[in-house]
Amino acid sequence: MTEQTQFGFEDLKRILVDRVGLGEADVRNDPNATFDEMGLDSLAFVEIQLAMEQEYSFTIAEEDAAQIHTVQEAIDYVNRRLEEV
Repeated sequence: MTEQTQFGFEDLKRILVDRVGLGEADVRNDPNATFDEMGLDSLAFVEIQLAMEQEYSFTIAEEDAAQIHTVQEAIDYVNRRLEEV
């Protein structure tokens, strides 16, 4: 388990680059950027979801995952879940 209390853009970027294979230049540091705009499909988002679950030791419900579309929504969601642990 990662001993961390805050999840930020750099953490999300690491997952997108290392786990999904997105190029660093393609990861947009824009809170409103959507995963669709970055060229990620639903399979890539499942990999992002799995990476977050494994690294931060919580499960993301499908209905929650369906509500995450932007960089900021992903960051906010993970931080909310980290506060619960």
